[in-house]
Amino acid sequence: HFLTMTISRIEFLRVATLSSALLVAGCFSDSPPPPQPSQMEMRSFQTREYDTNDEKLVLKAVLNTLQDMGFIVTTADPGIGLLTATKKVNISHTKKEVKEAKKREAPLSQTDVLDCTANISEFGKTQCRVRVNFQRQILDATGATMQASPITDVKFYQTFFSQVDKGIFLQQEGV
Repeated sequence: HFLTMTISRIEFLRVATLSSALLVAGCFSDSPPPPQPSQMEMRSFQTREYDTNDEKLVLKAVLNTLQDMGFIVTTADPGIGLLTATKKVNISHTKKEVKEAKKREAPLSQTDVLDCTANISEFGKTQCRVRVNFQRQILDATGATMQASPITDVKFYQTFFSQVDKGIFLQQEGV
């Protein structure tokens, strides 16, 4: 069990690091950004059905996954199947970046905030449906939003749901 959880965390960190590197690389690339997925495409990879009608079990698995990812759960309402969570990370800068920002009199990013909203609901008589969405905000030193955008990376959501899958399995097995 411990080995599985450790490997899962390492796997998540590897994907998260790669996603962050790709995001940063995309910011400095001369090529145009990739086309954004349509609303229907987003909904499809933000949603997963599970073969259990135990909404509480699924809600708990989603909650545990978010906590394992370093999120602080801000809202949990089992009555309507709602979870919200936030993860904040300080952004460190090199001396050169700080110097350049001062020279240009431009604000410097201070905090990377990742927000999550999850909706867990019955789907038919034998399943639960989970829909999650993540949004990233970059804040300056005063807390003002410098940039905000939804996470549209299919692999990010696949990794998240992979962790939820494992959480549901472990809970069903009583581990």
